[in-house]
Amino acid sequence: MLELLAERGFQATTIEAIAARAGVGRNTIYRRWSSKEELTADALQKLVVEVDLHDGEDVHALLLEWIRDFVRVFGDPLYGRILPAVLGELQTNPAFARMYAERVVQPRYDALVGILRRAAGRGALRRDADVEQIADLLAAPPFVRVLRVGLPPVTEHYAEDLLETIWRGIAPEP
Repeated sequence: MLELLAERGFQATTIEAIAARAGVGRNTIYRRWSSKEELTADALQKLVVEVDLHDGEDVHALLLEWIRDFVRVFGDPLYGRILPAVLGELQTNPAFARMYAERVVQPRYDALVGILRRAAGRGALRRDADVEQIADLLAAPPFVRVLRVGLPPVTEHYAEDLLETIWRGIAPEP
């Protein structure tokens, strides 16, 4: 399904085309998903591996793993090919935007914010840290780097460098 999205774009990727590529009938698709938007959101969610964020562990190590996963997903060549179609559709298709937020973005964001809140509460981050801004800072830079807007590419040590920059502002005071 995602290969088809990468080849044709969102609008040209029809349920009929998806069913034909999968070698099944349309009804088989509709038994599992009520719409192309729902199917696409579920397929995109499969690209995003859930990072196992355990409370009480070293928050620096957890955040580094989270950024590395983000970089891995955004660096995936398939994701890079479908990103333009997804971004365009998010702006013009409210049903898809809602499903994408509910199934792909919000679960990871909520998990990360929860970990950050608990870490701040136990003194592993500055107590006055704005955890939602921290979550934004962890996600936005890798995302922007994969857009083809002339920024330097993501390097081998990008995740470490990014976290070190952010960590200086959120680490607990000695």
